[in-house]
Order: sequence, then structure tokens, then C-alpha cells
Amino acid sequence: MRVTTTDLYESGFLHCAGAHLADIWNERNKASTVIFVFDDCRQSEGRLEELQRSYHNGTATVNLAEYRQSLETIKDAMFRILRNENGANAERNKPRRNRNAKSSRNYQTAN
Repeated sequence: MRVTTTDLYESGFLHCAGAHLADIWNERNKASTVIFVFDDCRQSEGRLEELQRSYHNGTATVNLAEYRQSLETIKDAMFRILRNENGANAERNKPRRNRNAKSSRNYQTAN
């Protein structure tokens, strides 16, 4: 089974419960939307859908220290994706300077 979510806190919960973070990407047409994809693995024992239901209906329980660590892991992955995309976009949109262009600075001379 595979679960896709845009909820950072749900992602932290799924990761904490043992689900495998299979993929993560930034939705290009929405600057702040990051998609998290989780797969069932041996640690989550085929109960990914049940975990997601418990998160949404408010009955989920976690060890807070483990949840915090999972959130840190998920956030690190998210920011790594965002930094890589922003760096690539910045390079792509960087204005090129013409070597023969005169400087636009106005220099004042002392009287």
C-alpha cells in the first residue's frame, strides 16, 4: 500500500509509526506544497491505512521523543528538496552580465 500526503505532521506520525518515506517532491505549480509518499514496510506491518485513519480521527498515539525525531528527519528531507530546487531556479534566473556593458554606478568626484 502507498499513502500520499501534504501534511508535515501526518508525515512525521507515519514515519514514527514505521512507514517508509518512499518519495518526496515539491509541487511545482504551488510553491509551498510538498508531497510526501509513504510505503508499507516490515515495521508498519501492512497497517498504513489504519495508521492514517487513526491520525485523522484523533486516536493516534506516539512516543513524543520518537515523533520529534521523525519530524526532524522529514523536515530535513523537505528542506533539502526545497533548497535544491531554489538553488537550481536561482541559477536559471540569474541575470547574465555583459562584459562590455558599462557600470550603472554613479561616481561622484570631490570638488
